Amino acid sequence: MLEKNLGDAKSVGFSLFAVIVLYRLRPNESAAFKTLQMAISRGGSREMYVKVLLYDNTPEGCDPGALPEYAEYEVSQRNAGLAAGYNRALEIAEAEGFEWLLTLDQDTSLPEYFLSRLSEIAASPSLNNSIAAIVPQISDTGRILSPSWWLWNSVPRPFPPGFTGVSKRAASAFNSASTVRVSAVRMIGGYNPRFWLDSSDHYLYRQLYKFGKKIYVAGDIQVEHHFSVLDMNQSVTLTRYENILSAGCAFWDLELGWLAGLDYTARLAYRTFYKHWKHGHDPAFRRASWEMLKKRIFRSRKRRIEDWKRETDCRLSSLPFSKGPRNGKVRPHISVCMAAYNGERYIADQLQSILSQLSESDEVIVVDDASSDDTVAIVERFRDERIRIFRNPRNRGVVASFERAILEARGDVIFLSDQDDVWKADKVSRMMLAFGDPTVTLAQSDANIVDADGKVISQSYSQTRGGFVPGVMQNIWRCRYLGCTMAFRRDILTRCMPFPRNIPMHDVWIGIVNACFGETAYISEPLVEYRRHGKM
Repeated sequence: MLEKNLGDAKSVGFSLFAVIVLYRLRPNESAAFKTLQMAISRGGSREMYVKVLLYDNTPEGCDPGALPEYAEYEVSQRNAGLAAGYNRALEIAEAEGFEWLLTLDQDTSLPEYFLSRLSEIAASPSLNNSIAAIVPQISDTGRILSPSWWLWNSVPRPFPPGFTGVSKRAASAFNSASTVRVSAVRMIGGYNPRFWLDSSDHYLYRQLYKFGKKIYVAGDIQVEHHFSVLDMNQSVTLTRYENILSAGCAFWDLELGWLAGLDYTARLAYRTFYKHWKHGHDPAFRRASWEMLKKRIFRSRKRRIEDWKRETDCRLSSLPFSKGPRNGKVRPHISVCMAAYNGERYIADQLQSILSQLSESDEVIVVDDASSDDTVAIVERFRDERIRIFRNPRNRGVVASFERAILEARGDVIFLSDQDDVWKADKVSRMMLAFGDPTVTLAQSDANIVDADGKVISQSYSQTRGGFVPGVMQNIWRCRYLGCTMAFRRDILTRCMPFPRNIPMHDVWIGIVNACFGETAYISEPLVEYRRHGKM
């Protein structure tokens, strides 16, 4: 039964938001849309609610024609690839209470029983929250393409034909025809815009695996998909092929080990010196492969990653992070994460100092750790839609509370905040300037130390710690990282979340992990009044 009421997304047994990303193709010409409509009309034995977004990356759009009531059409301002369309759908699905998100390329053909079988799998008692995705087996003219598991954590290998069940290994699947749990994808920050078109799926499933999530392989659902990148004589342009090489190289460098790097380089050499010649590819493709092979041989892994980030940042620089500019400038979404416990004396002043610096599209996440005073009531009295409050049923401690707040955050840049400090009026703007450098992944400022009454007892927190020094060994013995002065890009969460058990403090862990994999910017100006209630 297909429910039609919008409010049913949160109440029916199976709620699915589907997105089809189009390019130079009308909706009624898309194999994915035509076959999805047939699957919807067939329905299933369970009560379900389905909605479809047709996201058109064609700059000028098109006349979509008559659409069924469950489908809507939206034109992108520019071709930002699959990631932009999928993130737009994720945003809508989360806002409207859908549990599952189905992502589709325009040329994927679904079987009529697709939704019926999908809803049955989703209803299985064994499909708990650790299962982040349900993926079918995808073939192109009889060749199995997806899903695959990682041999030695390095080499992708397809699952056997008809394999059905939860993968016990790290695995990956095509974006197209993948049904992912909305909460799980939101937890990892959505689809990475740097992987705007190619290797987006590899990266997505790798992040889910890092967070302990698994995938259900539905080998009894067979999907046909024309994999255009296999046809370099007809379907792939040189620009697209260069992006395939660049994104693939970046994924292998970022997420896999040295053995995987050797395997990738060897396969690239095989393609350069044999495959292009054997299949009669345009010589330009061979030259592109040769250029990438030289990069892998003669440039360090760190240099390759930096080059790729610089190239993708140039592309992303023209794409807004939010729905509109602020003060004439585009700024990423900000999430401020706060852990609160019996903070009724100071929390109102702190929230006021934060909210006055945020835009309408930013947010403050407050996790109350089972307070016994009026902390929650004070926060609720703000009646500010930017504040989202969550309550722990029992006291779990500051590290667990910050972990929950960070996992709930939706922003591109995450600030940490104590409940009893006060932010200087220019804290947000000064910190965000540091992120103007695309290589910076974490920024930290200095702070004034004040007593319970707000009296300054030290002009510089950093000086009390011997000066700020980023790094690992320098901060193990005497830590300089201070969470309430810290902000970081969402990208680093895949490295440091979830928090390991028994870490001394969350800010120490985040700072040291970032020192291993990212770049730190330090602002020597005190931007926080850091409250100390006892002796230093």
